[in-house]
Amino acid sequence: MLGWLVVGAACTVRDPVAFINTPHSDAGPVASSDSGTTGEGENPSDDPAAFCASTGPLLLVGDSVTGAKVCSGHLAERAFRYALCSCDRLAFSATLTTDAFRGSMGKYVPGGQGGAVATNGGVAANDTLKVGGGLSAGGADGISLGRGLSVGGGLYSGGPLTGNVSAQVTGDAWVRGDVGLASLTVEGKLAVPAERIMSGTVTASEVLREPVDSVAPCACDDASRVDIRGLISSHAQNNHNEAIGLDASSLEGFNGERTLELPCGRFFLTRIEGQGRLNLVVRERTALFVRDDVVIGERLSVEVVPPGELDLFIGGDVTVAGQFLLGSIDAPARVRVYSAGTGTLGISAGSVLAGNFYAPGATMTLSGNAEVYGSLFVRHIESSGALALHYDADVATLGSACGPEK
Repeated sequence: MLGWLVVGAACTVRDPVAFINTPHSDAGPVASSDSGTTGEGENPSDDPAAFCASTGPLLLVGDSVTGAKVCSGHLAERAFRYALCSCDRLAFSATLTTDAFRGSMGKYVPGGQGGAVATNGGVAANDTLKVGGGLSAGGADGISLGRGLSVGGGLYSGGPLTGNVSAQVTGDAWVRGDVGLASLTVEGKLAVPAERIMSGTVTASEVLREPVDSVAPCACDDASRVDIRGLISSHAQNNHNEAIGLDASSLEGFNGERTLELPCGRFFLTRIEGQGRLNLVVRERTALFVRDDVVIGERLSVEVVPPGELDLFIGGDVTVAGQFLLGSIDAPARVRVYSAGTGTLGISAGSVLAGNFYAPGATMTLSGNAEVYGSLFVRHIESSGALALHYDADVATLGSACGPEK
């Protein structure tokens, strides 16, 4: 039997109350109505009522020394520019398909223009690549094709572009190495260094024999990454835990099934670890900061009900033994997950990824044919089957409500 435990009795303008659903027989730690702790801090940095009365992207405390604010919309714009961004090379044994839509304009319709793909390494594909936006491969090994390629935007190859196949590019193309395809059609201009060889049939509006600069499209260096652990550290003290009576250790070592429903606000947990199933539910503007790992023995479900939005920051790795159900396919831009982990996140068959996942130090493995609504930024990705990515372009404009970036 499952029962609802209300955590805390304090109310604000929107009556924020955290609910933790737990089996009565579970002896694991559960926040109680008199716990009233705020994790590692004593007082939130601002009033929850004032915070929740605001609209638009969340303001986060980005600097523990000065208390400077960071707009979550600006973070999302920088982190999720591409449907797929990989710090290492991309290798595909099956088809890759990307397109784009806007969740704010209606449900996903296949074939929308957009959904760019980028890597700081090369691209090796045994099967067809159909990219609805641009394709950028910064590595010197370039792009090697086993079957056809179509690109809905521009193309950049930091090395050779090769394969006994045909390729079509809607925009301009820049190739730093040799061009060796059966045929290449570029609707815009094609730039290739003068010393490089071009073979096969090449058609372009103009062919420029000029130098092509080296490019690293994904911001993978330490200085350019989102400071995930810094944001988490700041919110260990500057949070709204006390307003709802949320104990920062509430989800350590749980068994069975738990449901944590969070109201509007910024909340902090030390760790999420359990052998059962966890349901995280958000209905308003919410940010959750987890200092250490997220380890779930069975299923992890993250439900964000419009008009709710979630920014989830994780200081360690994410390990989910069962299904990982993230967000809604109708509004992926409302879910942004940032992980500082360096391990491997395995996505099992039957999972649903409908959000934006940023983990530039981690490897993601996808079992079977996979369909992602939103975007992925990872160190390395492995997919055992066909991969389809549907980019929600709303995430690229979240910063417009933040004002000028400082």
